[in-house]
Amino acid sequence: MVRTIAAVLLVVQLGGAFGDASATVLSTSGESMQVDIHVEVKVDADSALAHLALPGEPTITLPLLEREPGLYGIQTELRVADYAVVFEILGSPSSQSQTVLLSEMGAELGSSEGVDTTVEDEGLITSETTGWLWLAIAFAAASLSALAFWVLGGRDEEAQDEEPDQTSSDSVSIDS
Repeated sequence: MVRTIAAVLLVVQLGGAFGDASATVLSTSGESMQVDIHVEVKVDADSALAHLALPGEPTITLPLLEREPGLYGIQTELRVADYAVVFEILGSPSSQSQTVLLSEMGAELGSSEGVDTTVEDEGLITSETTGWLWLAIAFAAASLSALAFWVLGGRDEEAQDEEPDQTSSDSVSIDS
């Protein structure tokens, strides 16, 4: 049974490098919901992320797509719960927003019985985890470079093996 929920536009001002942020539940099905999350970024950013957390569960990190200049967002499917969200921009300088709940951004979650949404604002991303993120990105880039070198290097050897040998030629003479 899929039920569509009418969107109530509620916008939260995050401050700092961030402007308005909002969330809309597009549909629910059983224990999952389709949600649209977006945030306005007031500075130049290389990319933007949304970190979603529930107490006692691992943080979900989602890349946000630039929908138009300065507006980043994503549509995703989540378990029906009032997630705490921290937005982050990557670039120079990097910045994080304050923690805000989906319901504070306008998401109509319906009945949220039995869901504890108390979140301490301790910062979902620390400098240590940011360092590990950059290390993982560097490792991925190095791995892709090594793969490209290996693939392209193999093609050069195949091309050299296929070239005819110019020193020995089979010639046919025609006697008249």
